[in-house]
Amino acid sequence: MIGEYDLKTGLAGPYGASVSGDGIQFCIPYDEDREVILKIYDKSGKERSVINMNCHRVAGSVHSVLVKGPDADDISYSYLVNGSPFRDPFAKKIITSSKWGDFKKRGRDERCLVYNGGYDWKGDAPLKLKYPDVIGYMLHVRGFTKHSSSGVEGRGTFYGVISKIPYLKELGITQIEIMPAYDFNECEEIKSYKSSMTDGAGMITGTAHRINYWGFTEGSYFMPKPQYTYGNDPVTEFKDMVRLLHASGIELVMQFYFPQGVNRNLITECLRFWVKEYHVDGFHIYGNGIPFDVIATDPVLSDTKLYYERYIAEGIFSANVPCTNRFLAEYNQDYPVDIRRFLKSDEDMLHKFLFRQRCNPEKIKVINHITSYDGFTLNDLVSYDYKHNEANGEDNRDGNSYNYSWNCGAEGNTRKNAVLSLRLKQMKNAFCLLLLSQGSPMFMAGDEFMNSQGGNNNPYCQDNEVTWLNWKSNKRSDELLAFVKALIKLRREHPILRMDKEATLIDGKSCGYPDISYHAEQAWYPQMDTHIRHIGIMLCGYYAGLKDDDFFYIAANMHWEDHDFALPKLQKGMEWKYCLDSATGNNDDYKIYTDEGGNRRIHVLPRTVLILTGIKSAVKKEKRNGRRKS
Repeated sequence: MIGEYDLKTGLAGPYGASVSGDGIQFCIPYDEDREVILKIYDKSGKERSVINMNCHRVAGSVHSVLVKGPDADDISYSYLVNGSPFRDPFAKKIITSSKWGDFKKRGRDERCLVYNGGYDWKGDAPLKLKYPDVIGYMLHVRGFTKHSSSGVEGRGTFYGVISKIPYLKELGITQIEIMPAYDFNECEEIKSYKSSMTDGAGMITGTAHRINYWGFTEGSYFMPKPQYTYGNDPVTEFKDMVRLLHASGIELVMQFYFPQGVNRNLITECLRFWVKEYHVDGFHIYGNGIPFDVIATDPVLSDTKLYYERYIAEGIFSANVPCTNRFLAEYNQDYPVDIRRFLKSDEDMLHKFLFRQRCNPEKIKVINHITSYDGFTLNDLVSYDYKHNEANGEDNRDGNSYNYSWNCGAEGNTRKNAVLSLRLKQMKNAFCLLLLSQGSPMFMAGDEFMNSQGGNNNPYCQDNEVTWLNWKSNKRSDELLAFVKALIKLRREHPILRMDKEATLIDGKSCGYPDISYHAEQAWYPQMDTHIRHIGIMLCGYYAGLKDDDFFYIAANMHWEDHDFALPKLQKGMEWKYCLDSATGNNDDYKIYTDEGGNRRIHVLPRTVLILTGIKSAVKKEKRNGRRKS
């Protein structure tokens, strides 16, 4: 040891730097064949102590030292591994002078700070919303408010998200999912290639710089990203964001990417930390080889939402552990494919659409989404047949070539009113299919007001107006936004549209109606042939839960031709009423009529979703009210 502080060997945890008794403990695991040097600095950055951690092995590969003397707020520290700078993988706070995209300063002079955890949460705690109450909204912290049209202070930061909380609340959102916001290095160096004229092989000519905009890379998993901070304190600003979101009834789910080389034990440690110290409500986890059998049975995380693409349920539930997580959910990638194909009128998609629409498993829930960060925005989904990723510098070879999109008659920007009107209707249809599905809906920030990325379906390196949300509005975007608000409001007000368990298609209550039933030109007799692209879905309000709800009839006509739908007969004293539609938005355009056989029917326009509610007859209500008054 070289320096002025008293030392003694510490304990085998917690990892990182923490205040412990009468000193500060530095604890780090590493292999014995490496030399690890700890350096401690004062406020001015002057080196005060140099400690060989190899002399302080406590258990296995864990090395820990307790340093007595300095105040936690007065020091910083760094490590050298075999003579090279190495950031503490368990660091929870750093000093950095680099701004976002600063290739010259990034990674230099980034000393770690001791995390003390002090914050007044004012009684806050994770919300623990039930899945039927989740209306999800995925955003990129920087791109969400970076554009000047966002009109907020602190654009592109956690503070910018705070400024948009009133908007999120008005929209009806109950959960935001943020793309990686732990500290990662967005400044990447890549090899630059030049094509050979002879054999076509690439020749390395040097290195180039590229922004990793999304952040799916290994990082410092225990701290908020300083470059997403408006003020000088990432820890406090992030905690402020969580607390104020919770005060508005909005959960926060964080995305984490753990590549294969990351120690599997670090993952659980990381998730626990963010729950305990930052009150986050859940995690969307990416990576292969994730130890979900351990994570899903961790007692600290037992009521924390955990999202993944596909779970192996046997590895989680077979042990019958009493604290198994109650909030597991899948981001099943089959949902967007099937819904997109039904939306654009592909053949033989009716069975798949109906399965996705009612899918709502008991143990592992589903997060339904049509768009995500790695694909077209909703506006681009109805505006482009092909990806347009030329700006990424990979000759348009990157990104998914199978988007199941349809440009509605013109590729990209157009002034044709017929095309623009059809696109608007298709976006409304998409939101209907999503928000009227029984799983928990999630959509990308900006989809509700027609945000576009110009046909780029893989903007991983675009830190510009391609990925920054443009908040400027026009007549069509305002119409879509109002429609989405109305749909979200409808879903939140009616529990039958978001049941807590999967529909069975049987009359389990002996009330004369199954929980969900299908209809077409003839009530109770759906047509399911491969060429059929329309269906009537009835939801019986008696299956809503503790309290009865209205009946709903959803006429989903994705055919390019109009169709008449037969309406099931309701109980005495009830009648069908217009609620909402994706075409005209006008009640007068949808008149229920009686055919020659005495059946009630309604005419539905091409590529249109129409919603009807079955409610108590207004005439009956008036009579009852009159009797009460007399």
